[in-house]
Amino acid sequence: MKKRIVWILSILALLFLACAPAPPTVILHNSCSGYTTLRNLSFPAPHTSIRLDSLGLPDSLGKKDSTAAYQLDTRIYLHPEDRVWLTPLQSVFPEAGVFNDQTRGQVHVYAGINGLAFDSMPFSRRILVLNGTGKPGLARDAAYRFNIKFGLASLEPQTADADTHTRTVLYCSRDDVPLATKLRDYLGAGDVQARTNLVDMIIVLGADALQRTATKPAPRGVSIVVKKSLFELLVFKNGNLIGSYPIAIGRNKGDKKRRGDCRTPEGSFTITSIENSSAWEHDFGDGKGSIAGAYGPWFFRLSTLASETSSGKLWTGIAIHGTHDNASIGTRASEGCVRMHNADVDSLKRMVRVGTKVRIEE
Repeated sequence: MKKRIVWILSILALLFLACAPAPPTVILHNSCSGYTTLRNLSFPAPHTSIRLDSLGLPDSLGKKDSTAAYQLDTRIYLHPEDRVWLTPLQSVFPEAGVFNDQTRGQVHVYAGINGLAFDSMPFSRRILVLNGTGKPGLARDAAYRFNIKFGLASLEPQTADADTHTRTVLYCSRDDVPLATKLRDYLGAGDVQARTNLVDMIIVLGADALQRTATKPAPRGVSIVVKKSLFELLVFKNGNLIGSYPIAIGRNKGDKKRRGDCRTPEGSFTITSIENSSAWEHDFGDGKGSIAGAYGPWFFRLSTLASETSSGKLWTGIAIHGTHDNASIGTRASEGCVRMHNADVDSLKRMVRVGTKVRIEE
């Protein structure tokens, strides 16, 4: 009797296995190819394939999602009768959106940035700034400011997948919400949204970041205009000329095109710091070695961000300052900065402050 029962149960088990549906094949599509390229990540990550295999789910590589290069969230498309596999799939792809598909036996996973596995990745957190405004240079400026203000290293800034975004959003892990909130407050626009499985912080700049800048009141008080063709620096107060000083500019004519070309950049900038440079030295590469007092008594550092320069490129180290060489004033002599007589720099120091507007034009 026992043998018959065992035999019947064995037959039933075989029938069950024969009738049980085969697990669906998971077809993986890369919806964040721009990001995986920046981070030099293989797709799919070996960790992902191992997890799927442990669940009994075979996987294969499908076509790259040509409509997205920086998709953040993962999307799962599956037939309603394959939804019995949804829970284990979501353990591999947390917070994935779920959509119905007409083909049974195939699950299409469009993996976004939060669908990548980072637990064994040996790199530190960075920020990826995506420009969703269409205004050139905005992402590069934001990345530069985040690095200077918060010490947060940036991946190469990029253009967002969509042409325009209305709202700025900063995506981060839950542990990084406090830092992300500081970045948001520093920008003065946008929302913070936490996501599972993110290592890098990702910010999409929207139109609200532009609108905040556009609604600032027109500057009043003191402003500076540098006329390169006249070798002259003009100081205005509420639109009235209150001072005019001779200057020296970059050795080469025209707007700055590349780093080290000894041209003075053109655009609309601000003074970001006023530094005592009386003890500074500089080697001009002319065989004379380091020159004491090369920058005079004061160094008015300028912003020269990509969104401010006429070239649309970010420059650093550009300033208005004094000089050790009075004979250079009135000529093309500098490496790109604007030089003044030291006495004139002292006079200017009494009129300007951090935030003073400076326009440099030909």
